Amino acid sequence: MQLVESSQLSALKAIYSDDVELVSVTRTNFSAIEKLSRRLLQLRHPLKLQWEQKPDDREASDSQLPEMMDTEVRTMLIDLIAESSQMFGELMGCPQIGVRLATLRSPMCPRFHVDQIPCRMIITLVGTGTEWIPNRGVNWSAFSDLSNDKAPLNNSGAIKQLEVGTWSILKGGAWAPDYQGLVHRSPHNYSERLLLSLDPIFD
Repeated sequence: MQLVESSQLSALKAIYSDDVELVSVTRTNFSAIEKLSRRLLQLRHPLKLQWEQKPDDREASDSQLPEMMDTEVRTMLIDLIAESSQMFGELMGCPQIGVRLATLRSPMCPRFHVDQIPCRMIITLVGTGTEWIPNRGVNWSAFSDLSNDKAPLNNSGAIKQLEVGTWSILKGGAWAPDYQGLVHRSPHNYSERLLLSLDPIFD
């Protein structure tokens, strides 16, 4: 299993390759997005939003985001959610997208785990990127031991980290019957984060 990194959104389709567990795309316009995202954190407007929408429904995020939010920041988030949701929906062929947008001041998922869904897109707008372990580096016995608080690494394993601002798709445990899912957790070298995640919904 391998990681695919690119600056082209078209590379995201590599997630369908059997030997790929994670695809991460760097966006050229991220510096402006990061600047506005930092403004949101500085204004201390906590966000913990979650909703479902059609992939091409731009008005959904407009109705979910607080109206009191800084206008420039709000517009940026609406544009980002609209673009990423439409692209992700087309890629997955799903009728609905589960959207989560949150400011995080402590690790949301401190333990290494696998999401029991087909896949998830993660975009860290501010803060530290998600930590993950390539499947070939996982000690699965240690991973299954709920009393084990250490990283479940085998002798060749190492903890990797997603770059801030990348559009990253992680395969989950429900991707395929013979695939265990990408092992990951919230970063432990922690800083305040603004996180956007998208889940495909097929029901």
